[in-house]
Amino acid sequence: MQTMTRTQSPVDNATYNLLQALTSKLEAIEAYNKYATDGGPGAELFVQMAREDAEHAKNLVNELRKQLTSRS
Repeated sequence: MQTMTRTQSPVDNATYNLLQALTSKLEAIEAYNKYATDGGPGAELFVQMAREDAEHAKNLVNELRKQLTSRS
């Protein structure tokens, strides 16, 4: 009979949430930049959205740094 053992996650839930949110923002920024470069209607909106998400990403990075520092 084989028993499965669960491996403890190397990060806590709060850190994981910050990492996932940051990943989502970075992927969105990449997509918005592509859409803006494609031109056409809405191009300026995509530029604005990329700028706003870049600001959110910076905030997430700062929060992640605080989270990782507090765990040390």
